[in-house]
Amino acid sequence: MNTDKTLWVPRYISNGMIVQQNDPLVIKGKDVPGTQVTICFDSEKVVTVADASGLWAETLSPRRAGGPYTLHITGTSRKVIRDVYVGEVWLLGGQSNMELPVNRTYDEFKEEIDAADYPLIRQFHLELDPVFDKPKEWLEQGKWKTATQENIQDFSSLGFFYAKKLHEELSVPIGIYHTAVGGTPIEAWISEETLHELGDYDEEMDYWRDPEIVEKEIQKDLKINQEWYEDLDEHDRGLQDSQKWMEEDLDTANWVPLELPAMFKDTDLAEFSGVIWFRKTFEVKEEHLESERLRLRLGSLINGDETYLNGKKVGATSYRYPPRKYVLDKKDLKVGTNTLVVRLMIDAANGGFIPNVPYQIELDKETISLEGEWLYRIGYQKELIAPMLFLHYKPAALYKGMLYPSKDIAFKGFLFYQGESNSKQPLGYKELMKRLVQDWRNLFKEDLPFYYVQLANYVDPAVGSDDKKWAELRYEQDRARFMIDNSEMIPALDCGLSYELHPHDKKTLAHRLARVALSRDYQLGEAYANLEIRDISKSKKAVTLKVKGLQGELALTEEMLEIELKLAGQWRKAEITSTNNDEIKCALFESVDLSNVTEVRYAWRNNPQGYVFDTKTNLPLLPFTYPF
Repeated sequence: MNTDKTLWVPRYISNGMIVQQNDPLVIKGKDVPGTQVTICFDSEKVVTVADASGLWAETLSPRRAGGPYTLHITGTSRKVIRDVYVGEVWLLGGQSNMELPVNRTYDEFKEEIDAADYPLIRQFHLELDPVFDKPKEWLEQGKWKTATQENIQDFSSLGFFYAKKLHEELSVPIGIYHTAVGGTPIEAWISEETLHELGDYDEEMDYWRDPEIVEKEIQKDLKINQEWYEDLDEHDRGLQDSQKWMEEDLDTANWVPLELPAMFKDTDLAEFSGVIWFRKTFEVKEEHLESERLRLRLGSLINGDETYLNGKKVGATSYRYPPRKYVLDKKDLKVGTNTLVVRLMIDAANGGFIPNVPYQIELDKETISLEGEWLYRIGYQKELIAPMLFLHYKPAALYKGMLYPSKDIAFKGFLFYQGESNSKQPLGYKELMKRLVQDWRNLFKEDLPFYYVQLANYVDPAVGSDDKKWAELRYEQDRARFMIDNSEMIPALDCGLSYELHPHDKKTLAHRLARVALSRDYQLGEAYANLEIRDISKSKKAVTLKVKGLQGELALTEEMLEIELKLAGQWRKAEITSTNNDEIKCALFESVDLSNVTEVRYAWRNNPQGYVFDTKTNLPLLPFTYPF
């Protein structure tokens, strides 16, 4: 940074930036020590001098939304920052559900995304940058991009829909400062000082301070991954046989039939690691090839795949989470019998074709199903790959590397979507969230609003069983809002898909967050209130739940609701017998004295199926557990 000893500024001070209205604007950078630095912005001019270390900084006056402006900075050289706007700027934090880009939710919102042309909605995306020793002082990466067709697919999906809603309601430029990183636990976003106070983190943080250890472990991880997959390729019969297994005219007499989609834990392939080849034939009619839209959907696969159609490679994905959506050319298909081949690489003994997602060829007006009987053959079986370290998951690593160098930026507030990576140890999460918010507010020197998303419904298809850990973490998230001033949690229980870690309906979640912000921070629209339990009473015949936050009427989804009553130390499933105004009555399926119920819980599973909701707001009743 600044190695040529000329004028330098952090990357967020760059063309197209949006700065927070009605807040002072800090402009800082480096230059040759003793150099006079002049800053001109929107008729305001300030002069400062670089100190002995070359640091200079000045604070410009707050201003209302507007633009475009040009920022001139003159020192040993001159910088001209163009197309600057003043508006509203929100920081996005968390893990993959906040990070998930528009291109992963495109199918659900195709028309809206294709029409997106919002030059005054802009995203500044920080790439992954963990730091293990002293916090990073200067932001050296990132770029402002507009929500227009050339960039929109890379925007955070939730961030885009949130910004779009605010832009429509406020008619001002909206900036989203995107810091989220997939897979990260909450501890990665908390300061070292706070983690030291909490205890149990010092040894790990001290170990990773040594840059030689960090580099050694990074290279070790790369070597493990490289060698595992090189060995897989070298010994895979499907690649090494004289006739390759993706070829159309292969003899499949010794291949084994298997009904797909299915998780392999329930088949003869349970606990398998290595590579398996799958084949399926399907028929194409002449009229099918008249379609302008030709796309192969292979749901979600665990883990990586290489996919071939009639001997030609048409797609590949290296890991499990992205839905397989491979665009085809008309020449990839032919009238008559076509052969689809999937080379599936499984490195952790948890493979499968995840059920309940599409497996089909998509045409303009119809689909060709790929479900049913496939054939498979093992190419090579080998040991599981050694677990990856993922160093950016380490405590305080991303606070130091991504948040700390952003400390001089003014924000309106924080949006947060995280928790999946803490679900194995949910107890104590609310305290971690409380301390995270304190850290962020201290860092940015303001008690900014903190709005976050509760975990959606999900069960890992590779496991299948429901250990209720997600339910416990949801409850920790729920309790955190009572410990954190100027905060709110919005539910996602109605937006998830059972076997999909990443709910695609980010628009509903974004609009809920926007409702909170618009009512509380901009005094627009109706006040936001969650639908939640106010009180519970019991009698011999029924347990009565009273709710608050209801704006319409109570309604039930078609799926069986998950309400349980605890009697004599045992949980027993209950049914809702009636709803009336703000009351829900429930009882057991058999006649039992319910005055002895000791606890009630609702939606207390990782993947609850049914829920109660408000017909006006469509908000689901928040999950709860209630001891008498």
